[in-house]
Amino acid sequence: MKTMKELEPFAWGYMNAKGRSTEYRIAAGIKTWAETARLQLDTHNWFVAPAADYTMAVKYSRADGIVLNDDVRRRNIGAYPELEEQINVHYDYFRAYETLRIISKYRTPEQEKLEINKCCWAAGGGHSNPDYEMALRIGTVGIREKIERFRRIHTDREEFYDSLLLTLDAVETVAGRYQAMAKERLKTATGEEAALLRRLVSCFDNVPFHKPRNFFEACEMFWLLFRFIDTDSPGLFDYALGAYYENDDPEDRWQCLGKLWELFHETRTWNLCVGRSDEFGNDHTNQLSYDVLRMAREKKYDTPNLTMRVNPNTPPALWQAAAETLATGIGMPAIYNDECVCPALEAIGIPASDARLYCMNGCNQFDIFGKSHMGLEDGEISVIKALEFALFNGVCKFSEEKLGKETGDAAAFQTFDALMAAFRAQIEFMADYIADCSNHAQRIFAKYAPNPYKSLLVQGCIEKGLDYKDRGPVYGHGQVLTEGLPDAADSLAAIKHFVFDEKKYTMAELIDALDRDFEGYDALYNDFKNYDKFGNDLDEVDAIYAEITDHLYRYFQTKPTFRGGVFGVGCSTFHRAPNYAFHCGALPNGKKKGEKLLADSIGATPGMDRCGPTALLNSVLKSNQYLATSGNVMQIKFSKAQFATETGQAAFIALAKTYFAEGGQTLQVNVVSPEELLDAQVHPEAHRDLIVRVGGFSQYFTKLPEPLQDNIIRRSVNRL
Repeated sequence: MKTMKELEPFAWGYMNAKGRSTEYRIAAGIKTWAETARLQLDTHNWFVAPAADYTMAVKYSRADGIVLNDDVRRRNIGAYPELEEQINVHYDYFRAYETLRIISKYRTPEQEKLEINKCCWAAGGGHSNPDYEMALRIGTVGIREKIERFRRIHTDREEFYDSLLLTLDAVETVAGRYQAMAKERLKTATGEEAALLRRLVSCFDNVPFHKPRNFFEACEMFWLLFRFIDTDSPGLFDYALGAYYENDDPEDRWQCLGKLWELFHETRTWNLCVGRSDEFGNDHTNQLSYDVLRMAREKKYDTPNLTMRVNPNTPPALWQAAAETLATGIGMPAIYNDECVCPALEAIGIPASDARLYCMNGCNQFDIFGKSHMGLEDGEISVIKALEFALFNGVCKFSEEKLGKETGDAAAFQTFDALMAAFRAQIEFMADYIADCSNHAQRIFAKYAPNPYKSLLVQGCIEKGLDYKDRGPVYGHGQVLTEGLPDAADSLAAIKHFVFDEKKYTMAELIDALDRDFEGYDALYNDFKNYDKFGNDLDEVDAIYAEITDHLYRYFQTKPTFRGGVFGVGCSTFHRAPNYAFHCGALPNGKKKGEKLLADSIGATPGMDRCGPTALLNSVLKSNQYLATSGNVMQIKFSKAQFATETGQAAFIALAKTYFAEGGQTLQVNVVSPEELLDAQVHPEAHRDLIVRVGGFSQYFTKLPEPLQDNIIRRSVNRL
């Protein structure tokens, strides 16, 4: 007969640790789960780790804390009717501890409408990159020694340190169970299966307790830690595992990497980073850096999300390997410039040595490998919605409700400066909301959803005696993303030109035209729609873009986080741009109500950059990218025919190096054929393997919703 301990191990362990601290009770739940989780040992995969358990109605998530699933509760009652009363008791008990439910109670109906209508949103969970390099180097034995050393300093934090030791017990328990399974299977296994099982048995004699002896053991320990509880990002992969790779047999290490790559793909892993420099300018490329790019090139998968860091001393061979990988059309690697990212991070108080440990998490947001909890992400702001609020005195033209701040009747504005002042006030209104709600959420996570597992693997937590969610990590900055910044610049440039400079139209006429979705205003519509757009190296609109960016990014940096840092800004629009556009009314850049075209990066609105890549990058470079402390996505497109040649790849490398030398932060590249994209919409069955870059990730084109497909086609028609 099934027991509640087997059916709901996390809930059982948590509830049976009554009287202990919340962090200890969560660790007790994790330990019980480790003892009872269904483990699979598939020798085809080589590397083993517990899969996500969807049979629990009460579970713990690294991003969302304690999570309840009513569908699972009902399913379990149907399967085990004799346990119905106990299942309901467990479930009802945790209603008071469900993290996101507690957070949602804080928000007013008006604040919730800001999120529903795609004006802005705020959170407080997020990702992090654990310190896999440290864990591999010292093993769980070394981590235990570290815990005991700092327990003697922080004598009032016994419960915290007990929770860490219990969580280490859980990790070692899973390893021991896998070893026992391998030994049992060996009794009947033969051939290659028996050889792998013997290898696993030997491996688990050593890891996770001690430093791996070879790349196979490093991969096994990494995979066990990476998949424990649930999946996050590998971070600086070649930094953490490169030494084990360098010193191993070339054929065996390549096979190990291939097996790990298949697992990354199956779990849709975010975000694996290669390439690095130190604070003295030394490049730290190793053989694993090259072979990761080669593996991505050969597999041609849309995952894992792959990023490469570059610096002035990046070897030409690594640049070439990146270009050849991009030529496959997978949209990876995204390329980040150390000489822009690191100064940006140093400006918010991260020393140069640690700034050089940055890596990407999620789509493209920054993390300090093994040392930070930086939101990822804490919120998002629609810059174009702030302009809509300024034009309509705080009214959202999607819901027709007053959701923004009252900044006056825009029809009465006599100067462009007055409009800009109202616009800035609306941006600050939404920024204040995001910071307030995010900080409240961060406090809730710290109280109700501490994370003893991440506290083991993120530096600062053991040293301070503080949980990962409760200001433990060395760095606790925040990150907020933007939507529609180029669209706002286009709109403001048109208003400045036609209303305040030429005085061809009045503000009252413009507002009425927008209110009527341009009906009856054909001449005005054509003028505004066809006026100069950002992305074509035009100083007037580019200057407005730079001014907006400067104010937005600097203002957020005045807002402190609960975690002990400041909020930073970047742009990683993911797949959300069309939905943000849909939730706006008509705009002065010529977008009509209901249309879904919106900029999906810091670059031009799709299809509006018509003067080639140099003009586009020149426009973007007029803003200060050293202010961006969350990934600042810049996308460029090349035709497959052009990128397939050595000359085309060399031209891309030269263009990228120039952009980075001038202060550019990142480049994400789509190598596509517009004709292929158009045909894929009509005949998706013939293009199942077509991959495109979408904001901060790559995806199979035919799996994307139609509005997002349209956005990608629009920004690919004018091939670069």
